[in-house]
Amino acid sequence: MVQLLHSSPFFLLFGLIAAGISIGAFKYRGLSLSSAGVFFLALIAGHFQFIVPYELTELGLVLFVYAVGLQSGSRFFRVLKSHGLSFLVVGLGATLVGALTTIGLARLLNIAPHLAGGLYAGSTTCTPGLAAVLEAVRRIQPANTDFAAVGYAIGYPFSVISVVIFVQLLPRIMGTTAQAAGEAFQREQAARVTPLERCAFRITNPNCAGITIDEWQALHLSGAVLCRVEHEGHVQPARPGTILHMGDVVLAVGPPEELAKLEAILGTITPEPKPDGAADYASELVVVSRADVFGKRLRELRIWEKYGVTATRLRRGVVEITPRGETALEPGDVLRLVGGRADVRMVTSVVGLEERRLDETSMIPFAAGITLGAAVGFIPISLPGGLSFRLGIGGGAFIVALIMGYVGHVGKLRIYVPNAAKHFARELGLVIFLAGAGTSAGQQLVPVLREAGVKLLLAGAIITLVTTTTALLLMWRYFRWNPLFAGGGLSAVMTSPPGLSAASDMTDTDAPAVGFASVYPLALLAKIALAPLTFLLLDLMGSH
Repeated sequence: MVQLLHSSPFFLLFGLIAAGISIGAFKYRGLSLSSAGVFFLALIAGHFQFIVPYELTELGLVLFVYAVGLQSGSRFFRVLKSHGLSFLVVGLGATLVGALTTIGLARLLNIAPHLAGGLYAGSTTCTPGLAAVLEAVRRIQPANTDFAAVGYAIGYPFSVISVVIFVQLLPRIMGTTAQAAGEAFQREQAARVTPLERCAFRITNPNCAGITIDEWQALHLSGAVLCRVEHEGHVQPARPGTILHMGDVVLAVGPPEELAKLEAILGTITPEPKPDGAADYASELVVVSRADVFGKRLRELRIWEKYGVTATRLRRGVVEITPRGETALEPGDVLRLVGGRADVRMVTSVVGLEERRLDETSMIPFAAGITLGAAVGFIPISLPGGLSFRLGIGGGAFIVALIMGYVGHVGKLRIYVPNAAKHFARELGLVIFLAGAGTSAGQQLVPVLREAGVKLLLAGAIITLVTTTTALLLMWRYFRWNPLFAGGGLSAVMTSPPGLSAASDMTDTDAPAVGFASVYPLALLAKIALAPLTFLLLDLMGSH
C-alpha cells in the first residue's frame, strides 16, 4: 500500500479526497470542517513524504476559480452597477486591512516574508491567494516555496472555524433570529421585483375598435401583452391580424402599473374570458434549449409575425419578466407561449424540444477561456517602486471567467455550462488543490512549528480577527445589511465555502448565496493581488 501511494499520484490524490471529505462531513454541535478536511489530512500525508504533483495542484486551482468566475460573472457586473460601492468598500476594505495587519505583524514579530505571504492567504482562507504567493516566491526565492504553504497551513484552521462560528452568531449579534432575517430578506426581494399579473378588460373606448392587434402593438401604449380576445362568445389567441371590436374582452399580462394604463385606454375590468374546450387554443410553457436561438432577440425570431404566437411571460431563474422584442433568449429560459395549438407547437420546435442540450457543456469556448486565462495570468503588472507581480494562472482564469460569464460567448461561440457542471468543477477543483497544497505544506510543517509555531499561530489569529471584525463593522454598522446576507458576505470576504455552507443551513432563503456572490469576486481579486504583494513588500523592506 505504501509503495502504491508513492508510485501512483492519482491513487494518493483521490484517496486523500475521499478520506478527507469523510472527515470533513463529521459535525460537532453543528460545526464541521467540510472540504477543509482534505487539507488537514493532506498535511499529515505530506509530513510522511506522500506528495501530490504540482501540475495536478495547479489543475485543481484553475478548475475551481474558473467555475466560480462563470457562476458569478452575470450577477457580479449587474450588482456592481447598482450596489457597487458597498460591495467595493466591504470586499476591498476588509481584505486591505488584513494585508496591512499582516505586514505590521511580520515586521513586529520578525516573520519571514514567504511565511507572512502564506500566513495572510491562510488566515483569510484564500486558496487562489496562496497560489499567487507560491508563484511569486517560486520566482524570487524558489527554495522557500514550501514554507509559504506552511504559513497557509498554520493560519487556515483558526480562520475556517472562526468564520463558521461568526456566521452562525450573526443574527444574534444583530438582535434578531435567522427565521426573522430570512422573512425580512424575502420581503425586501419581493419589493424590488414587480410581479406579473393578468387582467381582463371589456373594450368600451370607440378609439380602440376597428384596429388590429398588430396595429395596437405598434402604438406602444402599454408594456402589458395582449394574449386572448373574446369576440361574440368565442375566445381566440391575440394574433397579429385579430381585429378589436366594441364589447370584446381582452386578456392581458404584465406589471400592475402597465395593466392600470390599459384600464384607462381600453375600458372596464371584467371577469377573465374562459377558452372554449373545443377552441383551437393553447397556452404552454417551453424551455429555451436550441443552441441556434441562444442570444437571439425575440424580434429576430418573428414568432408573432410568422406564427401569430405571443410570448406573455419569461422566467429566468427566480425572476419573471414581460418579454419584449429586444429581450435576448438565454439557455434555460422558460417562455409562456399563447396562440393556436398548431402554431404554438411550431414555435416550440423553433426554440425548444432539445432540453437534453441543457445538460451539455460547450467544451471549445470552455477550454479556450482557460487558455486565455493562463495567458492573462502571466502578464506582469508593474507597481511604483520597481515592484511587479503576476495574477498567476488562477487569477487570470478567474478574470477571464468573470467576463465570459457576463458576455456569454467567445466570438461567435456561445459558452454554456450547466449549473451542475459548474458546481462539480468548482468542488472537484477545490479538493484537488487542497490535497496538493496540503501535501506540499506538510513536508515543512513540523520544523516550522517547532521553530516559530506559537508566534505564527498568534499572528494568524490576529489577522483573521481583524479582517472579520472590519467586515462585520462595515456590513452591520455602516451598510445595515440583512444578517443572513451579511453571513454570505462575510464568507465571501474570507473566501470561505464552509462559512457559506453554515450560513445557508440556517435558512431556506438564498440570502447567504446572494451575499456571497455579490462580494466574492471583489474579495478574491483583492486577495489574489494583495497576497503576493504582501510577500514582495516585506521582501523589499528586508533587503534594505
